[in-house]
Amino acid sequence: MRDIVLVTADSVRRDFVDAMPFVSDHDVLTGVAAGHYTRPSLATLQSSRLRASVESKALRPTLADVLADAGYTTIGLVPTAQADPTFDFDAGFDHYDNYMTGGGDNPARNRRSRFREYLGSFDIVRQVYRRLYPMEANMADLPDDGTVVDEAIERFNAAESPRFLWIHQMGSHRPYGTGDEAIPKPLDRKAEAAGGRHWFGSSEVTERERERITDAYRDALGRVDDRTRRLLAEIDADDPVFAFTADHGEEFGEDGYYYHQGYRRRVADTLVRVPVVLRGVEPVGDRCSLLDLAPTLAGAVDVDAPEEWQGNDLRTTTTDEALTVAPWHDTATVAWQDFERKLVARDADVTMTEGDQSASVESADVSDDVQKQLRDLGYTDAG
Repeated sequence: MRDIVLVTADSVRRDFVDAMPFVSDHDVLTGVAAGHYTRPSLATLQSSRLRASVESKALRPTLADVLADAGYTTIGLVPTAQADPTFDFDAGFDHYDNYMTGGGDNPARNRRSRFREYLGSFDIVRQVYRRLYPMEANMADLPDDGTVVDEAIERFNAAESPRFLWIHQMGSHRPYGTGDEAIPKPLDRKAEAAGGRHWFGSSEVTERERERITDAYRDALGRVDDRTRRLLAEIDADDPVFAFTADHGEEFGEDGYYYHQGYRRRVADTLVRVPVVLRGVEPVGDRCSLLDLAPTLAGAVDVDAPEEWQGNDLRTTTTDEALTVAPWHDTATVAWQDFERKLVARDADVTMTEGDQSASVESADVSDDVQKQLRDLGYTDAG
């Protein structure tokens, strides 16, 4: 059976894919994320179920589960607290690392701090925290993507075939680098505050400052592209099935907002439309939902998709409509689109029923350690 390599990268907009020569040299589909920030989006990608976005956690059977049952050695290297095992992202993997501490099954560790979540819902708390702990410092605590790629190559080449590798790159997450590569800390804070009240001075980002941000972003995408190329060149698979996509996009002031800020529950196209590349697969259309990735990759190696999965196998079926669920705390924004029109229900109470099971949007049960890691990445609320 053929090996499978899935590369995801943080915050890659569909309309910026030209900054990635290797990726854009393939046929690029327009994908729609089923969640508006990392956790619900990657959960639906791995689970092929909208309920995974509603609950903001991976649901079994995951893609790794299905491939492991088919005899694959499964490896996941995903350096972000958003993909912590607390949220079941390790399901089905023989080796899984999100390079974080904390989590686990200890109930005492998994009690949420509702008071801290409540305080985090206020702009002033977010801005004070980001002023004291800038994003660059927090991102520097993560392993360099190049180091993660090195480990991925080593583990993949040492593993027994067939192999499934999932690797996520964080270098395209704001501030888009470290040191001189990164957006200057004052500008990063200023852009984050755009669209709302700013307690530490003007929040109006000038056109020159916007260009500084997008230039840094494009440079970061180029580095992600180089590492993706290197990964595929140095693994010992002759003709793997390869997929590249992003968890979500990014905003650069189009509606007054910058970056991706989960608590806003925004579903603008710049946030939910991402590039999708498939190699070793011949899709019948040029657009998809990220729900479609798992059944398409499984089908490409003749593994049957479980009946729970909701996505299409893009080798045989076009995707003409897509749903995005944007949860945060106890409400969610839901967007339906047919790639020409979009219908949005903002900040609604959302419940989803699957057979005799139902799920509602609610805050996550996480340990204090995981909650701190999420806050350090800019997700002040852990919901």
